[in-house]
Amino acid sequence: MASWMVSNYRISVQRACPCVRLPKSMYYYIHHRRDESLLKMRINEIAQTRVRYGFERIFVLLRREGFLDNHKRIYRIYKACGLNLRTKGPDVAEVRHIVWNGWRLKQ
Repeated sequence: MASWMVSNYRISVQRACPCVRLPKSMYYYIHHRRDESLLKMRINEIAQTRVRYGFERIFVLLRREGFLDNHKRIYRIYKACGLNLRTKGPDVAEVRHIVWNGWRLKQ
């Protein structure tokens, strides 16, 4: 919006930014995204060779190999690759037992 005001109304950035309540630093900000292809490839390799390893164990292995990315970034890539392990729910027979016995009053 601020850039539209600057180009169409030919006003300065210093005047356009406060009008749209945008900090000047945000107007000039350029995002520098790092390449994640090597990290994705290595996460997939580890997940395929060690099928039951979850995120935490893969994170530790990546650290040992020299990847210095933080856990939040690695977990985001891990989820994007669809590698979340299946969480086990309660046993169906056990749930039925609890439901049926829950109605009885214990004496």
